[in-house]
Amino acid sequence: MSDRTDEPIGALLMGYGSPSGPEDLPGYLAEVLHGRAPSEEMVEEYVRRYERIGGSPQNRILASVREQLERRLSSARPGSRVYLGMKHWKPRIPDVVEAARRDGISSLRAVPLTPYESIWIMEPYRAGIDEAVRATGGAVAIDLRAGWHLDPSWIGYWAREIRAELARADDPNAAVILSAHSLPQRFRDRGDPYPELVRATALAVAAAAGLERWSFTFQSPGNTTEPWLGPDIVDTMAGWRSKGATTQIVASTGFVFDHLETLYDLDVLVQEAARERGIRYRRVPQPNDAPEIVEALARRLFGPA
Repeated sequence: MSDRTDEPIGALLMGYGSPSGPEDLPGYLAEVLHGRAPSEEMVEEYVRRYERIGGSPQNRILASVREQLERRLSSARPGSRVYLGMKHWKPRIPDVVEAARRDGISSLRAVPLTPYESIWIMEPYRAGIDEAVRATGGAVAIDLRAGWHLDPSWIGYWAREIRAELARADDPNAAVILSAHSLPQRFRDRGDPYPELVRATALAVAAAAGLERWSFTFQSPGNTTEPWLGPDIVDTMAGWRSKGATTQIVASTGFVFDHLETLYDLDVLVQEAARERGIRYRRVPQPNDAPEIVEALARRLFGPA
């Protein structure tokens, strides 16, 4: 791919995917379950969860990120285009790449909308890219640019917002808990670097924010019989409570955007568990479509592969 600084860029942002409403849930859950139809009970439970949080804001957030990034790229390199494709819902990555081909785009720089380049996360993205390349007969070359978990804008966002939340809490004994989605142990056993990546981000954030009373933990394990990585966030919070930390601030640095794992798992389930233990629960806002995220993505697109 040319490195001419005036050449337009074709960019592909790749997201997980999110239902737009209850009508999407049966098909969406089937995709997440790799084609296995969800039970009626599962669909009803997820409808309940989404209704509890007022629906997922993720599609709106990702559309905003795409629009901001396209303006940013077009300002630097006129004619640049930014596309948005999903690995588990519409618009799917292969369909978006085909649309780019019809627009006359012959090469795309693809960036996952997650900082973490792990086997667990990246396998579906790589599969989507491979399918897209095959479907276009190789007419669109795709340069995958993953791994931005230590980007200075990403780290800087969390450091700033955590310091602000600590100031608002006004409690010298407050503890800060940095969390990431748990992972089935079997992925770790096959060498997935995910645990090291999310911990590296946590360490960088803690250092940038100057944290002393903090710990890293996992959240949102799957409802399966297989083991998932721990410690779990509720156990971590209980541990801090036993040390006198009645104010606890959660920063879910494993995620970029708000969705069910933050708005329901943290703000409903974990908050209820905190209340039962006499903990004053506070959560740092997710970056969502903050300027730092656009900056991090632009840096990954402009920088070397």
